[in-house]
Amino acid sequence: MLFVIDKPHFQRVIAIVRDDRRKKDQGLAGPFLRLEARDDFLKLDGLEVSGKIPATVYEPGVLFLKATLFRRLLPTFKGEKCLTIQVTGDELLMGYVRLPLEANEMLLYPNPNQAPPVHPGGNTLEKPAPVKRKRKRRRGRRWCAGQLTLWPDFDIEVSQDDNG
Repeated sequence: MLFVIDKPHFQRVIAIVRDDRRKKDQGLAGPFLRLEARDDFLKLDGLEVSGKIPATVYEPGVLFLKATLFRRLLPTFKGEKCLTIQVTGDELLMGYVRLPLEANEMLLYPNPNQAPPVHPGGNTLEKPAPVKRKRKRRRGRRWCAGQLTLWPDFDIEVSQDDNG
């Protein structure tokens, strides 16, 4: 798998399709991102959202990788307009960075037609349970809209000095 892509556009699409928005979904147990390079486009699939962007594809393929790891790696290439990403049988090459596929839980399918639509590990995200929030009760007096006051109506003790 070998393709060249516009880096800022690539980062924006990853930000849209990624499934690791919650802190607990980031890291080693986080969700996988599916990158499919074929013809003249790159398709990115999360579990819920997918995006398709133009790319120059020299070798087609499908790569499953951790969304958080890949997303954090992209900003290290500062000032780069385009990125060349090559995935061989045992590593991902991106600029001066080499990531071994096996150590980073990446899967490569050289033929996009034989690749599954989701990671074979069955990585699904748990939806957080809805949180019931108690309404806050306001304490104290409620002021009418027509009542104009400069100071709240509190009991204030005023004492005068004997001298004055």
